[in-house]
Amino acid sequence: MDQRQKKMMVVCSDFHDELESHLVWEGWNVIWVYDAKTAIAKARRERFNLAVLISTGKEMDVTETLLNLQDIRRSMPIVVVTETGDGNEYLAREKFIPLSNAKVLPLSAIDSFVTSLRETSEHRQMGSTRSFGG
Repeated sequence: MDQRQKKMMVVCSDFHDELESHLVWEGWNVIWVYDAKTAIAKARRERFNLAVLISTGKEMDVTETLLNLQDIRRSMPIVVVTETGDGNEYLAREKFIPLSNAKVLPLSAIDSFVTSLRETSEHRQMGSTRSFGG
């Protein structure tokens, strides 16, 4: 996989044109899946630099999806996106299990997060050792 072309899986039952445009602008190859089962199957077959969970469908909740993805690819960073509010409200409501490779963000913050990933990647190429979520 080309270093400049990073591969991201977005799990969401609805397509977000603006998010897609921003991610592509930031250099991501975006693979959209519409439910958790498909995401898990894709993660078994393909390597992703990042997974973004927005909505996982009716068969599996976000925590279960997150745990399954982590079991498949422990090193893959995962971002759980909440529609409104902050991550702490979401964590309390969903009884979310925090993992070292997971981050919770409101939907309004995803653009700046993706931009920060590009900047972090540029720093790594110059020799920095900043870690995910740091």
